[in-house]
Amino acid sequence: MFAHLHPKYVFGLSATCKSNNVWFTDNNTIMYPAGNAVVMLNLDQKSQTFLHGVEKQKSTTCLAVSHNRYNLNFLGNLSIIYITIFSMYAALGHTGDGEGSIAVFDLKSNKRAKTLVSTDYKVTEYVSLCFTADNLHVIGLTAAPDFTCVLWKWDRSRVVAMVKATGGLGPVYEVSTSPMDSNLICTAGKDCFKFYRFNENHLKQFGFQRADEIHFLSCAWYKSDKMIAGTADGKLMLFERGEYRHDIAIKNVKNEITGALAEKARLRQKDETMRKSNAAIETLGGGPPPPASQTDVTMIHVASSVQQLQVDQDVDRPTSKFMGDEITSIATYSKGFAAAYGVGNVVIFEEQLVYTGPDDHYKQMYLIRIPHSTSESEDRIIKTLAISPNEELLLASTYNCNIYSFQLSSVEIKEPDEMVFEFANCSYHFGPILSLDVAIRKSLLVTCGADKFIRVWNFLAMTQEAQAEFAEEIYCVTIHPMGLFVLAGMVDKIRMYTILMNDIRELREWPVRSCRELKFSNGGHYFAAANGNILQLYSTTTLENVANMKGHSNKIRKIYWTLDDNKVITAGGDGAIYEWDVQTGKRTADLVKRESKLASVVATPDAKIYFAINSTHIKEIQIQEGTILQEIELGLTPTCLALSRSGKILLAAFDNGTIRAFKQPLTYSNEWTDYHLHSASVNGLLCTYDEIYCISVSSDNTIIFWKMTDADGRVAKLEKDLCYATEVLVTKNDLEERQVAINELKQKYAELKIEMDYALKRKDITYQEEIRDVNNKFVADIDQLKTRIEELEKLKDKNADEYNAYLLEVKKHHQSSLSNMEAHFNTKLISEFEKYNALQNLLEETIKEYEGRLVTLEEDKGKAIEELVDYFDSKIKDKNGALEQAFNEARVQMSESEEMKRQIEEDADQEILEMTTSYERKLGHEREMNAKLKEKAGMMTNKFQTMQKEIEERMNEVQRLHSECSKLVNTIKSTEREVVQLQKQLVDSGVSNVQKEKTIAELQKSNSDLDKFKFVLEHKIKELKKNIEPKEREIVYLKQQNTDMENELDATIAVRSGLQLQVSELQNKLKMTDHEYNTEKRMRVRLQVLLERIRGHMTRCMSVLQDHKHLKYTVKENMMLVYEINNLRAELKRTRDKVASYETALGFNASHATEAAEMRLKLQHAIEDRDEIDIQHDNVVEVR
Repeated sequence: MFAHLHPKYVFGLSATCKSNNVWFTDNNTIMYPAGNAVVMLNLDQKSQTFLHGVEKQKSTTCLAVSHNRYNLNFLGNLSIIYITIFSMYAALGHTGDGEGSIAVFDLKSNKRAKTLVSTDYKVTEYVSLCFTADNLHVIGLTAAPDFTCVLWKWDRSRVVAMVKATGGLGPVYEVSTSPMDSNLICTAGKDCFKFYRFNENHLKQFGFQRADEIHFLSCAWYKSDKMIAGTADGKLMLFERGEYRHDIAIKNVKNEITGALAEKARLRQKDETMRKSNAAIETLGGGPPPPASQTDVTMIHVASSVQQLQVDQDVDRPTSKFMGDEITSIATYSKGFAAAYGVGNVVIFEEQLVYTGPDDHYKQMYLIRIPHSTSESEDRIIKTLAISPNEELLLASTYNCNIYSFQLSSVEIKEPDEMVFEFANCSYHFGPILSLDVAIRKSLLVTCGADKFIRVWNFLAMTQEAQAEFAEEIYCVTIHPMGLFVLAGMVDKIRMYTILMNDIRELREWPVRSCRELKFSNGGHYFAAANGNILQLYSTTTLENVANMKGHSNKIRKIYWTLDDNKVITAGGDGAIYEWDVQTGKRTADLVKRESKLASVVATPDAKIYFAINSTHIKEIQIQEGTILQEIELGLTPTCLALSRSGKILLAAFDNGTIRAFKQPLTYSNEWTDYHLHSASVNGLLCTYDEIYCISVSSDNTIIFWKMTDADGRVAKLEKDLCYATEVLVTKNDLEERQVAINELKQKYAELKIEMDYALKRKDITYQEEIRDVNNKFVADIDQLKTRIEELEKLKDKNADEYNAYLLEVKKHHQSSLSNMEAHFNTKLISEFEKYNALQNLLEETIKEYEGRLVTLEEDKGKAIEELVDYFDSKIKDKNGALEQAFNEARVQMSESEEMKRQIEEDADQEILEMTTSYERKLGHEREMNAKLKEKAGMMTNKFQTMQKEIEERMNEVQRLHSECSKLVNTIKSTEREVVQLQKQLVDSGVSNVQKEKTIAELQKSNSDLDKFKFVLEHKIKELKKNIEPKEREIVYLKQQNTDMENELDATIAVRSGLQLQVSELQNKLKMTDHEYNTEKRMRVRLQVLLERIRGHMTRCMSVLQDHKHLKYTVKENMMLVYEINNLRAELKRTRDKVASYETALGFNASHATEAAEMRLKLQHAIEDRDEIDIQHDNVVEVR
């Protein structure tokens, strides 16, 4: 069987969408991304539809819906009303494979209209999108590091304009357009808040320029030209026509993180800003501080910088990365706007038509809060606000991927404590969903996620039954087949919970640490738990451990019970599949492949065939035989496997979010179908017991319910005795508490009823008295009105008599005027009738005169036609003779031209061949010379290197001798100093003269020996210098010779290159000559064809001389042919000029002969041109 999957319902909200992830498409339908799908949820019916054609394996980063505007136009005094309804579109920003794209969908058909991919500009991701007011353009804001606004003409897939949204490092969060003016655009981000106007295909900045040091988080257009922006330090700033106007204060809203009120924090920040600004002004000597109103505007940067400094200092707060003052989102409507402030607070402001100052312009009306649904405050920070088109419903999406709603229509009748948001559908997981399981007896599904929640869902009603939050991480869950108990594997223990009506309560726990796989048996009397590599079996009756099954060398990844619960199957990371007997606790069959790590395993109802998946393949296994029947490569990394109860539907899920349905039985032909609705790894997949739904959970925090059908679209038939139970567990204490509460409410109801009856009677008495007073008052008013009516009737009768008399006088006056006018117009009519008769007679005489003239003109016309026919007959005969003569001359000229061209080509070929031969000979000689010079240069280089080595050795020797000489000089000097010292010592010590003389003689002897040695060394140095000087001169000479040889080699190479260039130029010129010759030949053929056509037309002219109309048409055709011949001749002339220029460049020897031939041809063509001009002139005369 080949199963087809159809998405039925999706629980979850995508966390990859950067901004504005919830939109209204109409008053009751919202749109939001979930995984790789875009969901449209009807809030009344809780039904869902999906956009078709969403990009596969790409995540949605941003979402936008076009403006749904209903324009009512009134003409005159409400006599005509017409309504213009714009089509609605949705734009989705996708990213994947390092490329960002925009998909535009038509929301009427829910189908893709366009895909926008930039080819000239590299876009990796879009972070914000919006439509212009006329829905003709889409604006996309790219991600870091560029942060570029790209304006698309989306119906033509063309980029109209681009501009970089920030001059710094960013980030930029949002781009938006005015709902009334398609040319106004605004961007908001850190140190960035810019207004743009689209004009002449450019986005030009205008307005506010002081966004440095201000961290803008959100913005929204109000009406046509007003913009409200929210900052990270809790300020609402109003802009009008691109310029800053004033701040809007938030009052009496508590910051849940710091505990301070909004207005106190703002005043404290303002005082600090004033103090620092005044101190800075006094330090700089800038005079007294400015007024307070001026300071509010001018010191806006200082305030923001101080707040930003506080934020930077508190980055390491353990509780939250938010400060609790952020304006994270703004939504506007006709009366005002809603702003998301801090943690789960939405403040409603209304615009005041009459106000005295900036503080009274917008009045804070209501405060709506999001209830505490989790233990973390950060989870309730609002990401997006949206208001329905009829302004009755307010939506809020939070950072924990939940959507809340509030009825704005009931805000005036609710108490402040009652103004809280409710879930638009239900609460969702926020974070990866790790595990799931489905019950058999009840239509319940249990899931757990990284958000530490266990949630119970009803897959028939598509609702959430219960939820519970825990302090510890939850790794896996399984639900009892009866749907009354849940097992959860946590960090330190396995815990069993009871599912009550609206709660989940703990029942029992077992000390098994970090259990990541749990499974109840199909009968519910056992459950199996994976304790590392050990499988533990527990009884749900006694709640005791009944067996421990050991065999795996690595952690157990999957536990699967056979349909009859006699065997349990395990798959481990060691690549082993074991089949265990539940009664004995022993292993009955196994299959071990150590090289592969198994991820999941399932078995057919008869437990004969197993299906398992590893990192790349799916295997069909016969466990009893220990053989693999089939092994199919999947091409992706699978994560889990699912098999229906009947064994006919086999599904697999992968780490990229794909779900694959296989055809049963498996074949090697890769017969499967892939479904892409998740954007991250699928962590769980299973089929319901009735085989109607397939359920998948993913790391993109979504749960998708798929409806399974066969190839014909039919759903599996339910068994007759299969019906889901609806009973729920309720504890005795709950019932007693509920009964007590009911009794209390009944008593309170009775008391309230008595009080209301008494109040109602009091009100009846009061109202009866008021009615009596009102009745008396109205009776008196009626009497007064009756008197007034009588007076008015009398006045009416009087006015009627006056108007009747006036009408009689007016009637008499009009009758006299009418008789005078009739007499006057009768006289005028008689005079006009006489004029008409005179003009009629004149017209008849004129008609007779012109009829006579027409007869005369007809006679003259016949004579003129006969004369023209005779004249043109003679002309045609003359022209035929001239044409025949021209044809003969053209043939002679053609033969002469071809002969001349042949001779020129032969001469050119001969000359090119000679030049090629001579240049090749010279090139060969130069190559030989080049080789010799290279060889000689190599020898000289070797010799030069040898001489260089000898010079270095000699220089080393000279340096050694110099060092020895210096040593000897130092020795002599030291000896002389010793002699002097000894002489002093001899004088001082009174030594005898004999000893002194001996000592002096010895020293003089040693001194003379040193002088001799010094002389010898100096002589050796002179000899070495004499030997070195010739060598140095020889080296200089060799260097100069080597340089000259290199220069000569370069010159030879340049000559060779020039010769090659000349040869290539000659070849190119020869090709051009051949091309021009072929062109001229084709033109000659065309001229001959045209002349033949002219001859044929002239023949027809002879045959239709009597038919003047046909003759005129034929002559016109001849003129067109002649004009075409002239064009061809002009083109031929240009071609010949080009050939002549090429021949001059080539320098042919036969240039004089060519010039003579050209002169003859030009003369002949001049004669032919003159004849053609005469023919054209005659034809024009004939046509006239």
